[in-house]
Amino acid sequence: MILDLGCGPGFFSIEMAKMVGELGTVIATDLQEGMLEKLKNKIKGTEIEKRIKLHKCEEDKIGILENVDFVLAFYMVHEVPNQKKFFEEIKSILKYNGKIFIIEPKLFHVSKATFKETIMKAKGIGLVPVEKPRIFLSRSVVLKKVNLKMQYRNAKPTLR
Repeated sequence: MILDLGCGPGFFSIEMAKMVGELGTVIATDLQEGMLEKLKNKIKGTEIEKRIKLHKCEEDKIGILENVDFVLAFYMVHEVPNQKKFFEEIKSILKYNGKIFIIEPKLFHVSKATFKETIMKAKGIGLVPVEKPRIFLSRSVVLKKVNLKMQYRNAKPTLR
């Protein structure tokens, strides 16, 4: 199961629904009812309509009950007022070893320092960076939910 946060008119939702196949589900969530309506109209009567579940989130809460394997957060995390709370909710709905892919706009929106701060907030609640894909004009990171006990058990000791 995939969660497309801030799905807008569904550009990524539609493509991910094609990728997950007949047994997969994409939860497309957005704050704006109008965006969900656009997506609903795009998929109406198509084979992927059954694979996309539309969900209107609140400004301070995603509000889904399902556990997901993957979360896409494209150009939206910088707009979240309380990122710590946001990442706590993401962690609560991610399955063990689940991943969140965050892509943020580089130009005029998210500085390198601000993006590092976002990653530190995610790490602080137990989401571990596993990859930093290069995406044109963007800053990006893939974070993974891991068992913190295993993470510390596998950590190499450092000398002080």
